Formats: sequence, structure tokens, C-alpha cells
Amino acid sequence: MRLIKAEITGFGQYRQQQFDFLVGNQLFFGSNEAGKSTLYQFIQAMLFGFPKKSARKRDYTPLDGAAYGGKLWLSIEPYEEVRIERFRQMNRGKASVWVGEEERDEAFLMRLLSPLSQDVFQDVFTFQQEQLSEVSRLQEKELHAALISLGISGSKQLMAKIQFYQKNNQQLFKPRGQRLPLNQRLKEWQQLKETILQKETQEKDVQQAYQRVAKSLDQQKQLREQLSKLQQQQQQLNQQKINWSLYEEWQELRTLKESDISDEEQQQLRMFYQEYQQLSEEIRKKEEELSRLEQGQETDRYFFYLDQEAAIQALLRQEVAIARLIDEQERLLAEQQATDQELTQLSKHWGWQRETPPVLDKQIYRLLDQLEDLEQQSVQQKSRIQWLEEKIQPLEAEVLQLEKKLPALGKQLKPGIGLSIAGVGIFLLLVSFLLPMPLKGWLLGLGSAGIVVGAGVFLFAGSKTSGQNKMLWQEKSLQLDQLKAEIATETEQVLRTQQEKEQLINYLQPFFGNDPDYLSWRQMIHDYQLAAEKFHQKLASFQELQQKEAVNRKSIAAIDQQFELLADWLPLSNKAIVEKLALVSRFTTEMQEIKLTRLQQPSTLLAQQLKKSKENRDELFEHFGQLLERFGLSHPTEVPTWIKQWEQQQKQVERKVELTQLLTPVFPESISWEVLAGRLAENEQQQETLQQRISELSEEKQRSQLQIEQLQIDGVLDELYQEESRLLSEIEELAITWSTNQVLAAFLSDLATELSEQQLPQLLQRASYYFKTLTKGRYQAVRLLDGILHVTSQETLLDIYTLSTGTKDQLIMAVRFAYLSLQEQAVSPVIIDDGWLHYDSERKEQLAKLFAEFGQKHQVICLSSDQEMVSYYQRLHQPVVEIMQRM
Repeated sequence: MRLIKAEITGFGQYRQQQFDFLVGNQLFFGSNEAGKSTLYQFIQAMLFGFPKKSARKRDYTPLDGAAYGGKLWLSIEPYEEVRIERFRQMNRGKASVWVGEEERDEAFLMRLLSPLSQDVFQDVFTFQQEQLSEVSRLQEKELHAALISLGISGSKQLMAKIQFYQKNNQQLFKPRGQRLPLNQRLKEWQQLKETILQKETQEKDVQQAYQRVAKSLDQQKQLREQLSKLQQQQQQLNQQKINWSLYEEWQELRTLKESDISDEEQQQLRMFYQEYQQLSEEIRKKEEELSRLEQGQETDRYFFYLDQEAAIQALLRQEVAIARLIDEQERLLAEQQATDQELTQLSKHWGWQRETPPVLDKQIYRLLDQLEDLEQQSVQQKSRIQWLEEKIQPLEAEVLQLEKKLPALGKQLKPGIGLSIAGVGIFLLLVSFLLPMPLKGWLLGLGSAGIVVGAGVFLFAGSKTSGQNKMLWQEKSLQLDQLKAEIATETEQVLRTQQEKEQLINYLQPFFGNDPDYLSWRQMIHDYQLAAEKFHQKLASFQELQQKEAVNRKSIAAIDQQFELLADWLPLSNKAIVEKLALVSRFTTEMQEIKLTRLQQPSTLLAQQLKKSKENRDELFEHFGQLLERFGLSHPTEVPTWIKQWEQQQKQVERKVELTQLLTPVFPESISWEVLAGRLAENEQQQETLQQRISELSEEKQRSQLQIEQLQIDGVLDELYQEESRLLSEIEELAITWSTNQVLAAFLSDLATELSEQQLPQLLQRASYYFKTLTKGRYQAVRLLDGILHVTSQETLLDIYTLSTGTKDQLIMAVRFAYLSLQEQAVSPVIIDDGWLHYDSERKEQLAKLFAEFGQKHQVICLSSDQEMVSYYQRLHQPVVEIMQRM
């Protein structure tokens, strides 16, 4: 591989920058921060992908919003020029590879670069200072690992593996084999290919019609999904429409503020008013008594009253609470009756029971879609059976005619055998171009021999025409059997589809009564679901009203129980609680009058009591004056009105809380009636449009199916394609297995020989040459003793750990270049990024000479900020490219 050009759109500090690379050795010179390492990272990113972001690694993403990536041109066998385009924002950062005008993907790039990987690129073909300090790599184990990474390895068990692969191949294919799997499949494929060529001229539009049918089905499915979503949205909008009156009430109550009066203050006001009323009533009665001064009669009723006076007075003070409870009871009963009527209507219409509310199966929409798909599938299968039956009739007649012409059976050499052998030879020739030497030569010989032998067999057998009628009869008979088998398969599929459809209809029928038209079932389910939701809401509301009415009824019954103590003195039987309260009030008034008449010195006593009562009332008013000011009241007579208003406000606050809990899920956002009506109309319009489009697609699908039936009246091309695909799949699988075994056997054989006899000694020999060049003859050789590298100087054997830092760097550089020189073809360019930190001037000059020599056969790209290295390059007439620092 060789780099040609890099075009950087945005990477690190580079914007719209282009770099051209020469064939051999070259130096890219620039000051610190000029972007040399960024150029190396860009090359690596284009080849292997963008680096992952990390806190410990530099991020090269442009900060100004520029496109992150660029293009890289390279030359790699067997292509003269390949362009790689990679941008982070496009295709999730994967590469687009262009070979001429043909675009390929990332997987093709990885195969093209193999065996070069990112690890091999970094560890073998990249030279950086920190790598040149790793002396631990100069041991026998690490040297073998490096050879393996370059595609060179070996094992003592390779020969056993080679025999295993060869034995398996003998059971798959032989050039003159008749019954081996790959030989048979190649013969069948050749015969089938001839039949396909005849039929392709007759059927060209069938596949296009099938594609239109499949496209119509996909579009119908997508439209049904959209229609289902619109129906769900319509349910939400209908819920908002049903609860609109409550929503308007809720909007009015939102502005209502809670009272800042505490319950304790409100209770104090009630107590004050009750005491004030009692004193006022006493004063009124005493004033009336003074005006009459009439004597009453002693009766048992009067003595009973005196004993129960406190209880009777307490009962009379509940007049307001009793009136409120009765009003609430009437309201609850009215609402309960109205809700009960709505539930009864729903139950009669749908046949529901309140004890078992309706529950809609959530899978019913999916089952309806499945039923429609089965109906369409059944129609297609029946059409295909009819088409196959029409193709059988002329084929049966042709087989009968051929049977009459058949001579006595005999074994003859078939031309197809020759074509099969020649085809295998061509296949081996194609595979050989992808393999290295010496395996390439072995496969070239074997492929050429296969072509020659196959051609001879074909020419010899082609002259014999006596077996052609028999071959034609066999071919037509095989086609006839295949058609009959396919009809049987299609018929069985039709039965299975019909059974599935009947099972679905039987399962769904109870939901829809006697209506057999399943196309109307979807709308019925929609109406059923809306009614069920309404039924659940009304049932919950009815149960809540029953609970409230029961609590209210118990409160009234408890108060009514208090009248029992007066049952023997007043006619309370069969009277309402309000009437009972009026009788008790009149009874109390009467008894109070008797009580006044029985006091000694009535006028004087009453006057004193009246004065005392007025004083008590004045004191009470004065004591609670500040409380009245707190409530904004000027006189006690305003208290009942204020209490009534306060109670009404509390009810409204409670109603506001209740509506908030109820309507917040239904109205997640504020909306007006016009907007709601518009959304409902728009939703319904969209549903009508989708329904119309689904109908149009159904008609288009039917037209395409009719076209398919017309096109397939005289053709079996689809079946032939399927048969060809099956045969090619089997041939490919068998050929890959056979080729893999052949490649592995030859590869392992060559590899074992090369590794045992040449590779490691060659590596040490090359390393000695480069080390001697770098040290200017001070060290003569590099040797491997006991798994550890040593060097010789003036016939003295030295341990590498005794060398200076700069000499160690030179030794590692020599070994690395020895790896690269062993490659017959350049896998990657060599990139050196300021790899001479510990070099003096003499060492730098020798290194520049090594780069110049190595660049005669390999591409060497040196990145440096060292001005001294520039002078050595110029002295050696090597190209230097200056990188200008970008602001």
C-alpha cells in the first residue's frame, strides 16, 4: 500500500488542507504545534476509524462546527487508486470507499487493508520515540509475535493439519469425479443455466410486478399504523369533548382563592352568633311575656319540658345543619337517579351487567390486522397455484413426446463434465490472484490444468449427440416434478392459511354477534371502546354518589333519633324531620310561656331578667367586636349571610380540587373549544384520507396481481431462479470449503518451511546490516542467544542492556526496519514521528542515510521539527515538505 494524497476538511487545527505524498522517502518539516502529529492521526483515522473520545486522549473534533473528517487517496494491489472518504457526521463515521466510479463499504476497506490492522500499523509501521525505548520487545518471544502480526507463523503440527485438509478435499471434488458433491452440483447448475437463458427472454416484467405488490402491502401496513394512532388521538379528543362542561367549570374555579379565615376563627364566629341569638331570643320572649303577663296551667308536659329543656334547646340549634343535610340529600338523589338512567341505557344497548363491567381485549386490533393479512395471503397463494397448473399442461405433453423418442439407455460421456472441470479451473485461477506466493503459483498450475482437461472432455463429448434426447427428457421430467411438488406445497400452505383464518374468525365472532363482515368490525370495536369507557366513568360516579348519599342518610337518621325523647308528648309519628323540628319549636315556645307565668312577681322578675339579658348581650357584642371587624362585619345579623357565603366558597374550593384531579389527565394543556373542534375535524379528515389511500393501494395491488397472472401464463422463471439460487448456494458453500482447505494446506506447508529455514535468520541478518549502518560500523552483528538479543563489537559479545540509550534506540530501529524488509510487498508506508530524541549529529546523519536507502523500495514518511535533519535530507537530495503553522 502507498499513500497518494490527503485532503483534510476538518481535523484538529486543519481546515481545507491538502497534502501530497511521494513514492519513496520524504520529510515533512514543521515547528512545534505545526500539526505533524495531527497529520499522522488523520491518516490513521481515515484507515481505521475516528478515535473514541477520552479524557486522556486529545480530541481532534473541530470546535468551529466544521465537518469532522476528509479524504485519503492510496494505491493498493490490485487497484491503482482507491479513495477513502470518512466524516463523523455521515454514516455514523463509517468509511465510503471509491474504486473508480464504484462505491464500496467499510467491510471492503478492512478486507483490502488485511493483514494490516490498527495495532499492526501502530506497532510495526509507525516509529515514535516511546516505542523506540521498549527494549523488552527485543526477546525471542516478542520477535516471533511480531513476525506473526505480519502474517508469518509456524508450528510442529502443521503437517498433520495439511493432511487433514487434503483428505477432506478428496471427498468433496476431483477433476474427473462423477458422484462427488461439488462435481454433481456444477453439472446441475450448468444444465439449469441453459434453461434460464431460454426463459429470461420471455419473462422480464414479473419481478417488477411482484415488487409493486410487496410495496403496496408495506404501504398499507404503514397507513394502518397511522390510522390506529389517529384513532387513539380521536379517543382522547372525544374524552375532552365529553368533559367540556366540567372543563369550563374548572377554568372558572381556577381563579378562586382559598379563604384566609381559619377553621378556629370560623367556629368562634358561629359560637358568638349562637350565643347572641339565644340572648336575643330570650330578650324577645321576656319582652312578650311582660306585655301579656298571663298565668299558665300546670301540666305534666311542663314538668317534662323542665327536665329536658337543655336537650330540646340543643336540638333546636341544629336547624341550620338539618336544612343543609336535607338539601344535600335531595341533590345526591337527583344526580344518582340521572346516572342510573344513563347506566341502564348503556346496559340495555350493549347487554352489559354492572356487576361485571366490560373489558376490551387489547390484542383485538392486532388480531384484525392479522386476519386481513391472511385474507390477502390466501388470494396470492391461490393465484400462484392456478399459474403453476397452467404451466404443467404443456410441459406434460412435451415429456410424453420425448419419451417416445428415447433410445435404449446407455452411459455416455456428457459435455457438462468438461464444462464443470473447466469452470473449476477458472475458479482456481481467480482465487490465485488473491493469494501470496508460492501458493499463487501452485493454484495457477492447477487452474490451467483444469481448463485444458475440461476443454478436451467437452470437445470429445460434444461430438456425441445420441444422448441429447435423453438429457432433454430428464430435464423436462425434473421440471415437471418440481412444479408438481411446488403445487402440493402451495396447496398445503393455502389450507394452513385458511385454517388460521377460520380460527381467528371463530375467536373474534363472539365480539361482533352475527355480523360476518369483518371489515366493519374495526369500527364496531372503536364504538364499543368509547361506550365502555363511558360506562366505567358513569359506574364509578354512581358508586361515589351512593357512598355520599349513605353517609348523608346516616347523619339525618342520627339527628332524627334525637326526636325520640319527645315522641310521648308530641305527634311526631310519620312526619318529616322538618315538620318535627317545627312542632318542637312551637312546643318550646309554649313551655317557655308557661314558665314565665309561674314565676312570683312576674313583672318585676321579668324586668330584672330582661335587663340582665340585655347586659349579657352587650357584653357579648363588646367581647367579640374585634372578631367581627376581622370578618368585615358591622352587626351580628350579617353573620348568617357571611357563613352561607363562606360555606359556598369552601364547596367551590372542594369542587376545584375534585375537578383538578379528574380533568388534569384529560386536559394536559389549556385548550379552547374552537381548537378542540378543529382538531376533531382535522383528525376525522385525516382518517378519511388514510382510509381512501388504503382503498387505492388495495386496488393497485389487485391490478398488479392481475398483471402477474397475465405475465406468468407461459413462464417458470421464478422457480428456475429459486432453483439456481439454491444450487449456487450449495456450490458456493462446497467451493468455499474446498478452496479453504486447499489454501490452508498450501499456506501451512509453505509457512512451516519458510519459518524453519529462513525467516528468523533473515530477520537477524537484516537487523545486523541496518544496525551496522546506523552505528557506522561500530557494531557488526545482531545475534539471538538463549532467547535474548546480543550485539557484537570488535568480536566482543555485548548484552543489549549495557548499551547507551541512543544505541538502544538504534538497535530497536534496526530490528523494526528488518521486519519491514522481509515483506515481499509493502503492506503500509513507514511513518516516523521525531524518532531520534537520543541521537547526536552523527547518528542523525546515519539515520537519514538509512531512510534514503529504504525509501528506494518502500514509501517512508518522516515527520520532524528538527532543522538538523532537514539539512541531512537536503544533503542526500531527499524531498522536504514544509508544514506551515496555522493560526
